[in-house]
Amino acid sequence: MIAQGTIVGHRYRIVELIGTGGMAHVYRAVNLSTRKVVAIKVLKDEYRNDAEFLRRFEREARAVLHLSHENIVRAFDVGETDGLPYIVLEFVDGRTLKDILDENGPMPSRIAVALVVQVLDALGAAHAAGIIHRDVKPQNVIVMQSGKVKLMDFGIAREVDANTVTFAGSTVLGSVHYLSPEQAKGLPVTEGSDLYSTGIMLYEMLTGRVPFDGDTSVSIALKHISDIPVPPAELTNKVSPALNDVILRALNKDINRRYSAASEMSAHLRRALKEPTGDFARFIPSSKTQQAKKPAPKKKPHGALKIGLTVAAIVAALIGAFFILRDTYQTESDAFEVVPTIVGRSVDEAKQKTENFGFSFDIQDYENNDTVATGDVIYQTPEGGTKAKRGTVIYGIVSLGPAAPTVPNLIGLSPDEAKRELEESGLVLGNVSYRVSEVAIGYVCEQSIPAETETTNGQVIDIVISASSETTFDMPSAMDLPLNLTLDQLRLASFNNIFVRYAESDIVEDGVVYLQDPLPGTQVLPETPVTLTVCGKPVYDYESDIAFNLSVDNSGTKVLAVVQEAFNGLSYYRILYEATLEKGEMVPISFTATSDVEGTREVILFSNGTQVKQQDYTFAAKEP
Repeated sequence: MIAQGTIVGHRYRIVELIGTGGMAHVYRAVNLSTRKVVAIKVLKDEYRNDAEFLRRFEREARAVLHLSHENIVRAFDVGETDGLPYIVLEFVDGRTLKDILDENGPMPSRIAVALVVQVLDALGAAHAAGIIHRDVKPQNVIVMQSGKVKLMDFGIAREVDANTVTFAGSTVLGSVHYLSPEQAKGLPVTEGSDLYSTGIMLYEMLTGRVPFDGDTSVSIALKHISDIPVPPAELTNKVSPALNDVILRALNKDINRRYSAASEMSAHLRRALKEPTGDFARFIPSSKTQQAKKPAPKKKPHGALKIGLTVAAIVAALIGAFFILRDTYQTESDAFEVVPTIVGRSVDEAKQKTENFGFSFDIQDYENNDTVATGDVIYQTPEGGTKAKRGTVIYGIVSLGPAAPTVPNLIGLSPDEAKRELEESGLVLGNVSYRVSEVAIGYVCEQSIPAETETTNGQVIDIVISASSETTFDMPSAMDLPLNLTLDQLRLASFNNIFVRYAESDIVEDGVVYLQDPLPGTQVLPETPVTLTVCGKPVYDYESDIAFNLSVDNSGTKVLAVVQEAFNGLSYYRILYEATLEKGEMVPISFTATSDVEGTREVILFSNGTQVKQQDYTFAAKEP
């Protein structure tokens, strides 16, 4: 394990352990240069001497660096710490699909499809790059508050798993409940294996259960090979005939009878929502038996790295020989040089400058400092301007920048007190939810990041308020209906803090709500903010160019610009603009807003959920 506060790669400070997989630990960390939160996945210590694991970890990590897709957790960097390889990943603020299913159970068809098509988009991008995931499961799918999906763990932690099975003498990789038949047989995997696992996951999202279960991993694996799943439509009326066909096709034992590509399965899922009784997804074998797709040939490692290392070694040897020969002919007095001043320089600059003067540089320690930039040298020993023997090591203490805030203990505080505590610590109050607990009603009973955890400025902390069963109720399903009907439902439920965003989607018709936050079944109050995502982009005849500057105290601040509208006696906010902004004194914001009426309208600005600005703008007819 890596201790809290450890600096990895001279750039990332470990904050806490957030997860452990089969062959790797995952830590939340801070990039000391950008102050951004990242996730660092480090190979477990027990595999440090296993050449095969080391080779596969490095190969897979570098492969993921080439994947760039909005539905894939991004990889930023790879390196080595204390002899163990690591990969630096995007830190995604969301919940795993597994957690959502455990908490809420089966979900409506439209929201399940909305999430799964994003997983398929991610797999399509990976398959196009020659990468097969091999471990698609709800635990590896993160759902953000906006409804965006991020797929993670592209083969990095797949080699060893608690559910890894051995069958027919071969080690089978992957989680056994989501294992494809070819994986269970120990055969090579293809893109179709990922689509099978995705089908299993969709089956579970709609029915609340996996198609195959058993007492042992081997018994479950055998069912994947030989048993026919109960059609999901027989388990729930939420599954239409067309959607049932799509799932069963994805779960076909014969890989040649499954979908040939993620895009094909995605297209059929979208079509199943529009043609629920269609029979387009049923597999019709062709006259010729299709041949299984051969795995893409492995690319040979590029030789540039070897050449570069060889040249570097030669150059290093020549430089070393130069200094050895020079020192041989110098007098004792010539062996001393003036120590250069490296205070205020970056680590790389310090190394270069000390080497230019015939010395070497090493980091003695790291310290927080309010005035010296992160990564720059605060102190040095020996001091600059003194004389030292050539070859002496100059030690430096490197700045960590301002001290990172520590999460305060919010348990037992009122919501207002919790918000003040967080603001005084440089943190931000995030989502507020409710549940029945032993804590006094109206006070915090749970916080998303534990107290005393070291974090970064602007970190969002979610809280849960203790409530009674009389004051809270289950969030109703606000999806799958036109916006006007959804708003009527929310009006009858007395909701009074509603936000509506429009976004293009081809899984539902224009004007239909297809995502909601909070999700159905979540404990809420009438004042709980509700965000509805509506398919399409309404066309309005009037517009206004909006421009202003905003002081942003913390990086990662979420900003919304809205106008207030009303329907059938219910007021709600239509989102005109939304963004996540970096810290700055006068951050410029500009966009073109639209309106269904002409004249002056008030535009309201929210920062991290708090109203901070309101201003009138004139909306005029669009120019032809």
